[in-house]
Parts: sequence; C-alpha cells; structure tokens
Amino acid sequence: MLYSFNKKPHRMIPFFLILALFYFECKNSVEKKSSANTSITAKDSFRYDLNEPNTKFKLTKKLKEISGLTCYKDKWLFAVQDERGAMYRIDIKSGEIKDVIKFYGDGDFEGIASNDSIFYVIRADGVLFKINDWEKKKKIKSKKIKTHLGSINDTEGLAYDPVSNDLIIACKGSSAIGYEAHKSRSVYAYDLDSANFNITPVCTITRKKFKKFIKENFANNPEYKPYKKEIKEAKKSIIIKPSAIAVHPITKNYYILSAISNTLIVMDRSSNIKHIKRLSKKQFEQAEGIAFSTDGDLFISSEGLKKKARIYKFDYIPK
Repeated sequence: MLYSFNKKPHRMIPFFLILALFYFECKNSVEKKSSANTSITAKDSFRYDLNEPNTKFKLTKKLKEISGLTCYKDKWLFAVQDERGAMYRIDIKSGEIKDVIKFYGDGDFEGIASNDSIFYVIRADGVLFKINDWEKKKKIKSKKIKTHLGSINDTEGLAYDPVSNDLIIACKGSSAIGYEAHKSRSVYAYDLDSANFNITPVCTITRKKFKKFIKENFANNPEYKPYKKEIKEAKKSIIIKPSAIAVHPITKNYYILSAISNTLIVMDRSSNIKHIKRLSKKQFEQAEGIAFSTDGDLFISSEGLKKKARIYKFDYIPK
C-alpha cells in the first residue's frame, strides 16, 4: 500500500521540526565553539613573556652601540654596531664575543642578516653589504649593493625572509622613496633570486592602523596608556620608527622593533597588526636588534646608554 502525504500531512510536521531544531542547535554549537577557539588563538598568539627573560647577557664596551642582530645555526649570534664595519660573533649560550670580522671601514651600520653562510649588512643610507667567505682569516671582502633607498629613509632593520627568499629592509625614516612621508613606516624587499629591489613595500605600518589597534585593545592592556599621549602629541605623524625587524620561523609574521616609543609590533604578511607590546624602559634602554632561533626563541639586543648593552633571550612558549 502506498503512503499518502496528502491524507496525513500532520505526521511529517514534527519530523521536519525536529530536523530543523537539530540543525540550528548544531550550527549554534559549532559557531560558539569556533568563536571560543578564535578568542583563545588571538589571546595566546604572542608566545613570549617579555617581562621575564630566560637568559640575559651583559656585553662589552665594543658593543655598547649594538645596532643589529641575527642568529646563525642556533649556535651563534652575529651583531653589528653603529660605528664600525665589522661583524661580532657571539656565543649564544655565554654572550662572549668569539670573533670580530671586519668587512669595511667606519660607517653607520644598522642591521645584519644571514642566508646560509652568506651575511648581509645594511647601512643607514640604504646600501647593502654582501659578505662571503667570512670564515677565512685573511682580509674579508664585501660587495656593495645599491637599493633605491637613501639617507632620507634611515634604513635600520634588516632580516632574511625564507618565505620569499628576500632581504627585508625596515625604514626608520621616510616610508617613501625619494621624499618624506609622515603617516606611515614601510618595509621593502631586495629579491635575492633576481638581484632586484622592489619599490613596492611588502609591509606598511600606518598611523591610522596603529591608533585603531591601541583604541580597540586599550581596555585589556593598561600599559598602552602612554601611547594615547604620544599619538596626540605627534599630531599627524606616526610614533613608530622601526629600528629592527625579523621573520618569525614558525608563524612567518613580521616582528618589528621601535626603539622610539619602546614598542614591539607583530604584523602578518598582509600588513595587519596582530600584537603590540610596550617594552619596559628600565629593561630595554634602546632596543635595536631582534632575531630568532629556528625553534622560535626570541633574542632582543639593547644599546647601552647609562648601563651596559645587553642581549635578552625569551623562550618560545608552545601551545
């Protein structure tokens, strides 16, 4: 016997209602769970306690003006300083200078990066130096590489980006090539594959984005209070002036230091601000260098003003 839907429609109504209720209940449950997970991820995405360094080194007078830092083979830290064309090889466990590798004369050298055994150093006027065969004990030769950046840009940050095989260069000064720009700060890239400089920034910090992030996250971050006054006093200018940059080995986000305003900014690869940390002035007199080990441990160097220069190590906190 065939079942007739027309004769007994009331028997199907409860069944459809049950299905509908079940569907919406599951949907709401999934959305709540997803929302909760998003909240947890956002809250815990910065996995360092910058108030408690796991290790810290006091540096000698040679590195009082330490200005750049990179990690090499998880065994050494290499640094440069403001006044001398030399790389300082530092034991990653003791902080002891093991070697000084001179590659050029005097100059304002600000950042250092490595790709395998090749090192690169950036000068404040935008000139890159490529250093090969640095382990040879004879005179080290370096190759100058011109970029489109100049003194107006005040190039201070340099890092190797394994995602794009680029050298990324953070500008403390003008964010634009050839003229002043006050409302933003930019990061440019030098393509190692093609040996070309990209005139389009790979990352930009704008005054508007920075101000918006501070406003939206102020309630949960009382240490952001000084920013409000600084932003107001800066009028139309941005208070961030990058002094160092590094690429996180796990998330691939950009970590940008600004000695002015004592700030660490984490940005994703679409120029979205993910985290802002106000650094302790007592701890970081002038944060000028940042680097990572391959497992995510963070190193920050600070110039010595009234105190000795220091390097701090912060262990990566896993999920």
